Amino acid sequence: MNIFSVLHCEIRKIIRANVFWLVFLIFAFGPIMMGVGIILSSDAGGINWKMYLTELLDSLAPLGLIGYTFIAAWVFGREFSDKTIKDLLAKPVSRSKIVLSMYMFAIGFAVGGILGVAGGSASFIWDIFFKFIITSLLFIIVTTPGTLLANVSKGYLAPLGLILIIVILSNVLASFGFAPYFPWTIPSVFQSTGFLKLSSIIILASTGIAGIVGTFAWWRFAEQQ
Repeated sequence: MNIFSVLHCEIRKIIRANVFWLVFLIFAFGPIMMGVGIILSSDAGGINWKMYLTELLDSLAPLGLIGYTFIAAWVFGREFSDKTIKDLLAKPVSRSKIVLSMYMFAIGFAVGGILGVAGGSASFIWDIFFKFIITSLLFIIVTTPGTLLANVSKGYLAPLGLILIIVILSNVLASFGFAPYFPWTIPSVFQSTGFLKLSSIIILASTGIAGIVGTFAWWRFAEQQ
């Protein structure tokens, strides 16, 4: 079986899964509710595309952390449940996350257009879209420990428990000014500021590498059942 056949098979499995469509609904619901809330809470005629997209994407960034970790945990956990873990390397997990990022941006942009947000420029919209995609990539990097935990626990409940703890810690640490030093809040810092300190980059990279190396080491040395 060549790689294209495997990919075709895996994509069909994902599309037919109820979880896949549930995730898409959640990723649509978030931008819609946040976008409508931002516009309704602003003064009439007092919001433009810069204000709208900046506030919307800052609000959506944490949703990416939860969503991407859930996707990774479900993908690996389901493979253990279905006894098809040996075929997992063919799965386009990261590609799915990027597609979901673009999907969220498109939904949020559509909400703004329908509700009459004006005053934007093509260059600004492209710049903020590019920054949002970079933020999404950073969130993908910090989901690797969740992927490792899904493998070690051979399920998806442990990673979901981990993400709940991370969300709580993120809020607490951010309120004390430690957001640039906690791996799971660093992408949100980039979304808000557009740059990262060297210390933040090192912490982020170290977290991603630890998750990737740990996952490969587990696949290499752990007994696969």
